[in-house]
Amino acid sequence: MISNELRGIITLLCKIIKQRRLIKFYYESDTSGRKGWRTVRPYMVIPIGVNIQVVGTPVGEINKILNKRQPGHYLISKLIKEKIVILSETFKDPGVPREIVVNTKSRVICRFIYDNEKGEEVMPEWIKLDEL
Repeated sequence: MISNELRGIITLLCKIIKQRRLIKFYYESDTSGRKGWRTVRPYMVIPIGVNIQVVGTPVGEINKILNKRQPGHYLISKLIKEKIVILSETFKDPGVPREIVVNTKSRVICRFIYDNEKGEEVMPEWIKLDEL
């Protein structure tokens, strides 16, 4: 069972993904030791083991060739709702190859829906928050 705080952040992130808006948030990485503000195109929320992550393409990666871009995986438990800034800028695609989004190996809580997809066909496969 997830906390109400995490549930609120997940709900917010799924809303942002649906709206295709960029976000900026403060994050301290345990693996790289980097800390600071990140600006990303969020496109998926997934459970990985006992953790839940938001996956997005950092804006700095957009200048690279599509197949060379590295999406960021950010633990939702490390995000602070008050430090998530929803930017007015929107995007038409997540900035990674479509297969990564559509054919992900993980079940998803929510993800980017492409213009030629129907939400009512994609969404029934998503994990419900009550299942977490």
